[in-house]
Amino acid sequence: MAIFPELIIFDCDGVLVDSEALAARIVSQTLADYNIVLNPQEVANQFAGYTDEAIRDHFNKISDAKLPEDFAQIVECATIDQMAGELERLPFIKETLSTLEYPFCVASNSRTDRLDSALVKTGLGDFFPKERRFSSSMVKHPKPAPDLHLMACEMMKVKPEQALIIEDTVAGATGGKNAGIAVLGFVGAEHIVDKKGQGQKLIEAGAYAVFDDMRQLSMMLKDYVAA
Repeated sequence: MAIFPELIIFDCDGVLVDSEALAARIVSQTLADYNIVLNPQEVANQFAGYTDEAIRDHFNKISDAKLPEDFAQIVECATIDQMAGELERLPFIKETLSTLEYPFCVASNSRTDRLDSALVKTGLGDFFPKERRFSSSMVKHPKPAPDLHLMACEMMKVKPEQALIIEDTVAGATGGKNAGIAVLGFVGAEHIVDKKGQGQKLIEAGAYAVFDDMRQLSMMLKDYVAA
């Protein structure tokens, strides 16, 4: 007998690991090297969930200070260097994954090396073997396009309508909606100051519900099945 959802697709940054604040700080510092002044909170507010390539392209369109072609690699290397001492997994995520009764994978707008480093350095690597890790490096159009989520479904041999995505950003929720996949919003990461406001943004982007504590996930999934 089939169980629903037949696949849970976790985002990584802000869902599995509490990395958005770290990433925003690195992007802010790197932008400053090119005379673009944006504090970490402004970076998080404007670009959480987007790739570093998308950030580069954005400023190259609106700014006279052109960012280099390898901007994403520069940010990635700096972020990976900082991960060892600062990166932590989200509270209760390890316990949640240990008892989860549904198949699951991860689909992240991080590049492959950064995704691998985040999972390994937070002790989550064993939950996500290589064949269940999907990164922005693997698709031409990452979130908010549907490509990454659809590839995860295809590789995991699950139809989009049989899957469920857990996302913390509008870009991720939009990608899920565009892929025809149900989206559950998560607002429990440290960088989310206004949980109510972010939750509303996720609902408007396509999430059917929002939660802020991984201990609530089993009940959220039961509600999903019942619906």
